[in-house]
Amino acid sequence: MGKRQIAALQTRKNVIAAADKLISGKGFENVTISDIAAEAGVAIGTFYTYFKRKEDVVGEIAYSNFAAMQEKSRLSDGDVTDKITSFLTDSMRYIVDTGLRIAQQWVKNVVEPQEEDGKKKLLYDFGVIKEILEDAVSKGELSKDMPIDWIHQWIVAEYYGIVSCWCIMDGAIEPTELLEGFCRTMLKNSLACYVQLKSEIPGEKR
Repeated sequence: MGKRQIAALQTRKNVIAAADKLISGKGFENVTISDIAAEAGVAIGTFYTYFKRKEDVVGEIAYSNFAAMQEKSRLSDGDVTDKITSFLTDSMRYIVDTGLRIAQQWVKNVVEPQEEDGKKKLLYDFGVIKEILEDAVSKGELSKDMPIDWIHQWIVAEYYGIVSCWCIMDGAIEPTELLEGFCRTMLKNSLACYVQLKSEIPGEKR
């Protein structure tokens, strides 16, 4: 990587860090692109070199947080249901804390055919849940005949459905409570059908 590329990468990181600091302190709606550029020490035009709109910076901030949530769930001592519940509920709390208006704007943007950033987030969530399920199968916690390809999509679809309903209802429902209820009941009962007893695992004693 050349010096110019390194400098550009650092500038982008500075813009993200500036946005994170300002939005965390003042709230999304009280921070302008001019504020972010000034905090980062760059021109407004430089901001637009890296991001199309303020929501895009929020997305970058969110990705680092989601990655930390993924690592937390991966390292937890719980079973497969606990790991999935950890990632989904932590993610939902973060979305709620970030604010309804940002979530509504994201939903509005992501349905546009040319919008790729939102689709990237969806594919990321698919990958996280699929990885948790595959890991459980490799460890013998879940049976190998489990249809991972559609189950991980079903789980994420339920999660996104709750987020979408929260946005459509303008915050009139409690998304975290709904998600926790889903994980305690439907998710747990559905995965229980594929849980392998220790007596069924090669090498395990009855």
